Amino acid sequence: MRWESLFADLESQLNAARARERTVEIQEMVRIERSQLRLWDHLAGQVGTDITLDLLGGQRLRGVLQHVGVNWLSLREGPAEYLVVDAGIRSLQVAGHRAAVAEETAVRRRVSQGAALRSLVRDRARVTVWAVDGALLGTGTLDHAGADHLRLALHPTDGYRREADVQSVALLPLGSVGALRHEL
Repeated sequence: MRWESLFADLESQLNAARARERTVEIQEMVRIERSQLRLWDHLAGQVGTDITLDLLGGQRLRGVLQHVGVNWLSLREGPAEYLVVDAGIRSLQVAGHRAAVAEETAVRRRVSQGAALRSLVRDRARVTVWAVDGALLGTGTLDHAGADHLRLALHPTDGYRREADVQSVALLPLGSVGALRHEL
């Protein structure tokens, strides 16, 4: 009888040790998986929710996350939409901690910042553009989105792009652009 109790006890200890090893292994796999997530994977899981952005220039934006692309996002705040690049963001606050599934983020990664900017060019959107450091770069209409720059026709925000109203044209390196705002 004692031998049976001894073997049962040893088997129980062995099963408990295996369970602990499995738990440690699973925890390590989760840590490895989380270490491969990018900020944009977390944000893609937040599309449609309220977020708060603190920009390097001191601006605070609160609104609904609309789109997440490759190192950029768009946020709707009232009647305006902001396109913000990662270089202009100091911090983010989100409602939860959901990351997007791999297939969803792979599709979103194909949408480049250039594609988003070209849609603003196509729509002849009147924009206000801020630098990464928060300095105002200008207001007007985007004429062109190049490979590494924007061409912004500077004119009063409340007007449309008419040759008589264009004060000058600004060529803005994409690396200096932190955020754009346009009215919907």
